[in-house]
Amino acid sequence: MRRIIYGICLIWLVAALPLLAQETPLPSVPEMAIEATPEVEAPPASPFGSEVLLLINARTDLELLADVVGGTERPLGWSGSLDINDPQLALLIRLDLELLAGRVVGMNQRPNGWFGAVPSTTEAIARDIRHDLELLADVANATGVRPPGWAGADALMRCSRGVQTLVNLLERGGVFALNVDVNAPDFCHRVEIQASQFAEVNLLRLPQNVPASVETEGQGGAVAAPQPGQILVSTGYTVAFLNRYGTEQVGVIPLSMALTPVARSFTEFSRMTLVEGDEFAVFVDYRTTSLAEVDFALLPDINNVNYETFCNAEWCRAVVQTAGSPAARRPTSSVATGSGGRQFVPVEHLVTYYDGQDANGTTVAHFQLCAQPRNVAGATCEPVTEVAAPDGSLLVSVGSVNSIPQFRVPYGYSTHSPRSRSYYMVDMWIAQPGESGRPQ
Repeated sequence: MRRIIYGICLIWLVAALPLLAQETPLPSVPEMAIEATPEVEAPPASPFGSEVLLLINARTDLELLADVVGGTERPLGWSGSLDINDPQLALLIRLDLELLAGRVVGMNQRPNGWFGAVPSTTEAIARDIRHDLELLADVANATGVRPPGWAGADALMRCSRGVQTLVNLLERGGVFALNVDVNAPDFCHRVEIQASQFAEVNLLRLPQNVPASVETEGQGGAVAAPQPGQILVSTGYTVAFLNRYGTEQVGVIPLSMALTPVARSFTEFSRMTLVEGDEFAVFVDYRTTSLAEVDFALLPDINNVNYETFCNAEWCRAVVQTAGSPAARRPTSSVATGSGGRQFVPVEHLVTYYDGQDANGTTVAHFQLCAQPRNVAGATCEPVTEVAAPDGSLLVSVGSVNSIPQFRVPYGYSTHSPRSRSYYMVDMWIAQPGESGRPQ
């Protein structure tokens, strides 16, 4: 009987393959404009798409969970496939997940909130696999406990499809930065409230079809056409940041407010623009203003401009700090940051000293964390004495330079947590040799 049931499951999944593989177009959203790190002007392109990386990590974690459940034994029909060139990879991983779920909770039972196999884009299918894999891991282990070596994924993938879609649309549009503790037991509930409140207050109440180039009624009354050299806020979601990395959000600039563009980021694909107005100097995505692309291209390089951002206007809000930009996503696992009274500092406070010895996509380096951005004259900096791995364990120092510990860290973005005596961060980016921002 069990073989018959397994056969039925396999036939059903194979029949669903054309739908699972179908690429359903999503609503167009603006490309993210903020920069993910001060150490690198443009992150290197991954050799795989995000959906492939999701599937690779899902396969790795699925095998770890299967080891916990049954040792080296696998359920009948298990493929174990990890061929990234196989168009059926998502289907095969989904099938193995369903087989393992059948062993853990029963063939006709699934954990509460189980997504199951639903036709969508490849990335959405990979997301659904991760969501259900985390649910199954909570059943097979204590809630929140994972096997050693667990890769994990964006904490948002624990939440419902609707919550994930809303947050992703807001973040990819550059209008919202989620600020919720990923280790909170009610993380998804808090995310839903925060994202919904933001959309209700800042987006759903916007006036419809208001041209930016004509006189309109703004929050402070009539707003005239811009003066020579000025531009206008042209959308109701022009988010203001105190830095070009999107780690310090200070509110949404009112519709049709006049701005003076000062300089722009020369980072590839970045649209971050320093603008000035009445009682503020902040960074925005120029596409949410009336600034033309050709005029944006002619602005001076922000690296060659002396500036100080601030926000004292009526619309300004308290600074919302995020652990890296939304492009960096949220941490994938719990890291004991902030212990011992350490203060969190944003990414532009990290100073990296490259010491070579590259091997297997890693390098040896030593670091400093500063009380102010590293380009501020007289900034107080401290040597990094600890680096926590994504699973919370501390890296072993591989040497020292002038009594400062050296650590072997991976190139690119990771959720390694560098810590000094007084400061800490929760993620970092190490530039590849030859990349902009990397000393030669």
